[in-house]
Amino acid sequence: MKNNLPAFLFGTAMMVVMPPAAQAQSPATISLPQGGQFRLSISNTDPNMIFIPGDKVTAITAPGGMLADKRLTTAGGVLFTSVATRTFTIFVETALGQTFSVVATPVKGEGRVYRLMSAEPPSRPETRKWETAQAYEKLLISLNRAVLTGDIPDGYGEVKPLSDGIRLPGGFSVTPLKAWAGDQLRADRYELRNANTWGVALREQDFWKPGVRAVMFDNNAQTLMGGGRMTVTVIRGNGEGEDGQR
Repeated sequence: MKNNLPAFLFGTAMMVVMPPAAQAQSPATISLPQGGQFRLSISNTDPNMIFIPGDKVTAITAPGGMLADKRLTTAGGVLFTSVATRTFTIFVETALGQTFSVVATPVKGEGRVYRLMSAEPPSRPETRKWETAQAYEKLLISLNRAVLTGDIPDGYGEVKPLSDGIRLPGGFSVTPLKAWAGDQLRADRYELRNANTWGVALREQDFWKPGVRAVMFDNNAQTLMGGGRMTVTVIRGNGEGEDGQR
C-alpha cells in the first residue's frame, strides 16, 4: 500500500527519558531475512530460545527427532531443546506471516537466546486504526511521545534501525539506537554528535531526506555545542526508500 502521508517537520521540547539499565546478559541480536535462511549455533544440552520483538512465533518444526521438546511462551517466543549431534534445519512461522529457516549447528554448552530483528518490517494492519484515528500532526506528536516514554502503541514492533535514515549537517555523526514500525509509519531513534569545535544551530530541515515525515529533538536546545551529544526521533514512511518511494 502506498504511503500518502505528507512530510511534516517540526521540533518539540520533550524531557529526555533514560532507558532502564541493561541486563547483565543480553541475547544475541540477529537480522532476520524475510523468507530467507541463516545459520545459528544451538545448545544440545540446555534449552534455547528464539523471540522476535513485536511479533509472535506460532510454529516451529524440524525433521523427526531433531527437536526433543518445543514450547511457545506467553511472550511470543519459543523455547526448544535438541539432543541432535549434527546440523539440521528448523522452520519458523510467525503471527505476522514471517517465515524463515534456521540451519542449526548443535554444540554442548549453555542454552542460546536469539533476538531476531526484521530487516524489512512486515505488514502490521492492526496499527492502521490507531494511525488514522487522529489528526496527522497529533499522530506524529503521539508517536514521538510514545517512543520517548517507552509506551509503544499496540501493534508497533521493534525493527532494525536505518543506518542512513537521516541527513547530517557537516561535522555531525550519528549512531542508530532503536526503531519501531507500524502500518504506514516508523520511528527511528538516533544519537547525534557534533564533532565540530563550535556550536551548530539545530534546524529540523537540515536533517530531512526523502521519506522523512518529522524530525523531533529530545530537548528544547536550539544549538548543539561542539563535542555535544543528543538524541533525535525521525519519523518516516514505512517501507520507503531514500527517494521517498516504495
